[in-house]
Amino acid sequence: MAARCLSSLALLSPSPSSSGKVSAMASPPVPSSAAPRRRPGTRLSVATGGEQLVTAQEASQEPAYGVVSIHHVGILCENLERSMAFYKDLLGLKVNPARPTDKLPYRGAWLWVGSEMIHLMELPNPDPLTGRPEHGGRDRHTCMAIKDVLKLKEIFDKAGIKYTLSKSGRPAIFARDPDGNALEFTQV
Repeated sequence: MAARCLSSLALLSPSPSSSGKVSAMASPPVPSSAAPRRRPGTRLSVATGGEQLVTAQEASQEPAYGVVSIHHVGILCENLERSMAFYKDLLGLKVNPARPTDKLPYRGAWLWVGSEMIHLMELPNPDPLTGRPEHGGRDRHTCMAIKDVLKLKEIFDKAGIKYTLSKSGRPAIFARDPDGNALEFTQV
C-alpha cells in the first residue's frame, strides 16, 4: 500500500470537545480541501522506495498535554487599517468574525490562513525595524502555504512590494508586511 505525504498544517485538526463537536472558533467555516485530515492516533509516513520512513512522533512519544496544531500567530502592527489593507485586501485573507475584537485592551483582527489564524494586534513593536536581514528567511518569520508562487509574485510586483525568492531554489517567496514582519509564502 502506498503511503501518502501530506501538508503538515493541513493534517492537524482541532480536538473535538467532550461532546464530540469541534468549536466554531477552532476551524474556519469552510475547511480547506488542500489535504485530508489525519485521524488522532495515526502516524504520517512517506514512501521512500521500498521502505517507510515515519515522520510523525509515535503516540507514546507525544507530550502528555496533547499538541494538536498551531492555532494562531500573533503579529504586531502599528496601524490596523494599513495592516488590514495588506493582509485582507492584498493577500485576500478572510476575517474571522467569531473572534473577539472588543474584549481586549487594544485594537486587532483575526484572519483565517487555512484552518489556522493570524491575530493582528495594534501594539507598540519592541523589535527594531532597521538592521533586519534583507532576506526574510534569515529572520523570524511566519510561513503560509500557497498554491502558486508566481501569481503572488505578480501581485507583489503590481503593488510594489519588495520580496526575495527562496535561496534554496524551492518555490517560495519572502516579503515583509507594512510593519517589517517577515513572511514566507511556500508553494505546496
